[in-house]
Amino acid sequence: MKKIFTILSLALSTAAFSQVTVTYQVDITEYIAGGAELNANGIRVGGNFTSSGATLPDWTPSDAACGMTDLGNGLWSIAVNYPASSVGTTQKYKFVNGDWGTNEGLTGSLIVDDGCGILDGTDINRTLVIPASNTTYTFCWDKCAACVSSIEETNKVNVVAFPNPATDVLNFQIDATDYVITLTDLAGKTVATSTTSTVEMSGLSSGAYLYKVVTNNGTATGKVTKK
Repeated sequence: MKKIFTILSLALSTAAFSQVTVTYQVDITEYIAGGAELNANGIRVGGNFTSSGATLPDWTPSDAACGMTDLGNGLWSIAVNYPASSVGTTQKYKFVNGDWGTNEGLTGSLIVDDGCGILDGTDINRTLVIPASNTTYTFCWDKCAACVSSIEETNKVNVVAFPNPATDVLNFQIDATDYVITLTDLAGKTVATSTTSTVEMSGLSSGAYLYKVVTNNGTATGKVTKK
């Protein structure tokens, strides 16, 4: 019995590490504010997913599996699972408002200029090297970083982040008792999370980061710098 249990445990452990989940998020706040109308089918994603090892179909945003979830406040999200064999390969994709013709990569897109995509023939596509661990990426529509509007002082909860610039530890004074702090780099990658009033930054590279504090009373966002 012990031998069978050991074999089963090993099998479950192997299965647990046999895939990686990439969560793609896009903020459409600026896109809609610029005059675009949200399609009744919502924001979707198109890319060479099947070719990259995922179960989503290639370049078919109209497929039900490619529909993103509305998280509120202009943020849409979808989690895509890849087999371990896909790690290190390059995923091509773009966010789509309903279906083709209202997608990213049209006039005014900064995807190529900002360095998170390529001119693929006559199309502009985002590119992402599939990471070795579960990762969340958050982008502004047609940009390579989070939306500037997401760090404006339009928050419903008072938050002070200090010191700024920070060195090893970033402290928060938060007008709430229960909260989750998320720190991302300017490419939208989550680099740290915390449910306490401090975030460890000693292992992060110098540069700018965005924080988001979610509480029962509202959400606060801002920008900090690591020395």
